[in-house]
Amino acid sequence: MIYKGVLFEDSLDNYLSRESTSICQFLYFLCIDDIAKHVERTFYTNKSWHFKYSVSSMIKLFVVKCFRNLSYDKTISSLTEEEAILLSFFDDDQIKLPSGGTLHHFVKYRLGEYGVNEIMLMLGEKILKLSSEKEAKIDSTPLEASRYDKHADYNPHYACKMDKAHITMVGTYPVFMTHTKGLAGDSPELINHIEALKMMNADLEFYSADGGYDSFLNHSDIWYHLNAKPIISYASDAVINQEGEEERINHWVNKKWKLGGDIHAPMDNKLKFLYKIGRTEQVGMYLRNQNIRDEAFEEQYKKRAECEKTHGHIKGTVKFDIRRIRNVSRKLYSLLSFVAYQLMVLIELQNKIGEKNSFGRYF
Repeated sequence: MIYKGVLFEDSLDNYLSRESTSICQFLYFLCIDDIAKHVERTFYTNKSWHFKYSVSSMIKLFVVKCFRNLSYDKTISSLTEEEAILLSFFDDDQIKLPSGGTLHHFVKYRLGEYGVNEIMLMLGEKILKLSSEKEAKIDSTPLEASRYDKHADYNPHYACKMDKAHITMVGTYPVFMTHTKGLAGDSPELINHIEALKMMNADLEFYSADGGYDSFLNHSDIWYHLNAKPIISYASDAVINQEGEEERINHWVNKKWKLGGDIHAPMDNKLKFLYKIGRTEQVGMYLRNQNIRDEAFEEQYKKRAECEKTHGHIKGTVKFDIRRIRNVSRKLYSLLSFVAYQLMVLIELQNKIGEKNSFGRYF
């Protein structure tokens, strides 16, 4: 693209080969037209409303805010003329930037938590389609608060006041997040992540979690809803549960023959039958028994170590804590930071950048 005699690169690699690169140069190569149209249809219901600024440009602008960790007004004033052009804030050869108040209104009131959550789901689906990863993992990470914060919980495990971000990744790519208080349990959040992955049409082989998620119900929910093998850490003294053995599975399938139970069916069919009639824990017992016996389980579980590395990269790239954020806005702004990170992951995937999660060192 040429604007006022200035040539803008047509390849992201050309920008990344420079000594320094602007986040706006990176965002120039992001394609989210379908997401922008969804926002327009869903959150701008007044058909007579005039789109003064491109929704795609406004989304990219809040990524700049998250990355630079500036106020709304300072984010606008930080943009150079070239950066404004890269974000498509021009019309009839004139630069037209929104005010800080306009960006704030777009983020907090036009989108809000519901809108940002919708964008997160759409981005998660895009990331899944562009990646070849089949292994998902879930883990929580602290969103640290000020030591004097009156609203945040003190978590003795992390020895700080905090909220929590519960994150599902596929490979090293973050696809979904939920926000809770700092002392909330991890396990109850799993079903929200399973439902989100179903909405994204995730095609997975494994879904890993640490011992905080070790319940029979979680094993069966992962297997039934995602058609994936649950890789959930179990206690060192865990034993084979007899109710999850094939003999007991057959006993209950045969006992419920009037409801359609067939002991001659393949094991998967018998487990699905038991799940549907409410014997979800027995299904989970069977699945956990298989993991205890599986010699390859520990090797598969070790791949969960990628979680902490990616959590650290998110925190090193965008503001991913709750310091200096009002209590009522904490969920929104933690989701915004997460979505900003997802958008940068998407740029890498769309432009086939070889090194995963490599952004940040360019800017």
